[in-house]
Amino acid sequence: METALPYLRYERKFVAEGFSPAVVLARVRRHSCAFREVYPPRVVNNIYLDSSSRRDYHDHINGVANRTKTRVRWYGPQFESAERPTLERKLKRGAVSGKAGHALPELSINGGCFRSLLTRNFEAADLPPVLRLALQHMEPTLVNRYRRHYFLSRDGMFRLTVDSELQFTGVQADGRPTAFSGAASVVVIELKYGPELAEKAPAVTTTLPFRVSRFSKYVAGIETI
Repeated sequence: METALPYLRYERKFVAEGFSPAVVLARVRRHSCAFREVYPPRVVNNIYLDSSSRRDYHDHINGVANRTKTRVRWYGPQFESAERPTLERKLKRGAVSGKAGHALPELSINGGCFRSLLTRNFEAADLPPVLRLALQHMEPTLVNRYRRHYFLSRDGMFRLTVDSELQFTGVQADGRPTAFSGAASVVVIELKYGPELAEKAPAVTTTLPFRVSRFSKYVAGIETI
């Protein structure tokens, strides 16, 4: 657990089942908040870490108010070579969330053992001692990747992302990826805003024509594989 919390914000998730990514993107662009894309779409890659008992997974499905997810994240279509990866600790504190990121050295996957690769990578990184200790009790459990589009409302108050093409791969006991990969056909929308905007948020959320959900890509991945 980190010694200081990062900036915490609301993250409202919506699941668009039965809608193609193109339809979802078109509806977001037609929203009354005039969302516009502020960054080119890109592929997001993650390796999730959890305890051997899958504590973070069980905390989520049991609705534990204060919980954590840990992942190594990088961007780009090539999974085998991770340039500028980041170790992220996603913190959930009641209704708000935040994340703390720590830069990692370049990581070359190439079908290797995730456990040993990440161990060496963490040893070479400049990480807080308390985080380094926590990582000693964690292991890679899931790989996922998806395509993300980035939007910002016209007034600059609300950020929104659209994630599609979700893919999942498990991690074997020896730390290597499994041969089986699963996929989820859903499109996930996330609306992100600061606590000071809580009273204005319903005007945005009620006009999004998608189902509000507690959808977690980590949980969905574990259950898919």
